[in-house]
Amino acid sequence: MRALIAGALIVVAGSASAAQAQSEPVAVPGRPPVVADPLRKIQIVAFAAEPYAWAPPPPEMIRRTRPDTDPATWLREADAPIAAWLANPALTNVTLVLQVGTEGTVTKCTTQAVNGAAPPAWAGDLCPLVASRAKLVPALKDDGSRMTDRFILNANFAFNPYTRNLPGPLISSNGLSPAPPPPSEFDAQLQAWPPNPRSLGIFGRPPAFQLAVEPPGGAPLAGPAIGLLIADARSGQPLCRVGQSSGDAKQDQGACDHVRKKLKPYWADTIRFPVRRWALLLGPDGKGFRAVQADPNVAGRAGLATGEPDRLAVLWRQVAGPVARVGVSGALGPDGRPGNCRVYDSSGNDAADVLACRLFRSEARFAPARDVFGRSLSLDGWVNMNLR
Repeated sequence: MRALIAGALIVVAGSASAAQAQSEPVAVPGRPPVVADPLRKIQIVAFAAEPYAWAPPPPEMIRRTRPDTDPATWLREADAPIAAWLANPALTNVTLVLQVGTEGTVTKCTTQAVNGAAPPAWAGDLCPLVASRAKLVPALKDDGSRMTDRFILNANFAFNPYTRNLPGPLISSNGLSPAPPPPSEFDAQLQAWPPNPRSLGIFGRPPAFQLAVEPPGGAPLAGPAIGLLIADARSGQPLCRVGQSSGDAKQDQGACDHVRKKLKPYWADTIRFPVRRWALLLGPDGKGFRAVQADPNVAGRAGLATGEPDRLAVLWRQVAGPVARVGVSGALGPDGRPGNCRVYDSSGNDAADVLACRLFRSEARFAPARDVFGRSLSLDGWVNMNLR
């Protein structure tokens, strides 16, 4: 019998690469010895993750604790409880919660339930091993002082006694990969407004119209704009759905009638999916409507204005000294300013990390986010800043 042992480490506020280590044969009374496949050594992968179940860090924390050594070296293949697993193969996952002090050392290690299941009996045996090997950089406040934090490690020991049980690609009878199923009537991403620009490109090119439709931008639309999703029904009459209402049901219906009777969209090209959709923005214009066509190339997140990284890097260098780089991010508020700052790529210097966050919050100039119609948005997620 061959046993392939794979371990996955999911880490909060850290990152690392895969590592491999030798395994030793394990003998279990009454069973043949388990020998690791010499061609498939244990693979331990660690990556940054923020579980939704855990509370976010406090506002004053600008840098979470992060590994100073590769977390893949904190557990080795010899630590894998193969004998214990053979007694109960259902227990494979272990979550360890490491409390990290201001000096970057592990002050406490506890096991945590995984998906509501209690940790296996052997989970606690891993705690002293990880606590003695783990080396971390402590968390940092915006005033430059260090603080305690926790580091969450999820180890998944996937034991596969038979290599034939390993998953492989799905191949159809003709030797080709099976075609993906056709989409539903309306894609979920197109139900929100404004539509996701990537979704617009999934269903082929935009339709052709009998009357001219304006490109994004130009004169502002008068009155409350109406967002419509039109679909190729292949029955002569295009389907129309209101994605953003004007607040007047009669006006919404008039916009859909305008699309069907005046614009008469049709798709000249063919694609493999039977349902194709596109988004239009309509606004009242006299007795009719002005229609603006979406452009996925116009859409974009809010970001730093042109030249800002270079300008801010000059100020940051006054403190950073020989440090190579730093990366920070934050969520923009309705006023277009970041309400917080997080260091996701530390410079390795506390003062340089603090200055990067201060420049990000007080000095950086931002370009507004724009939707697929070229309109400015007051808020659009997180903005990253890298200084070198």
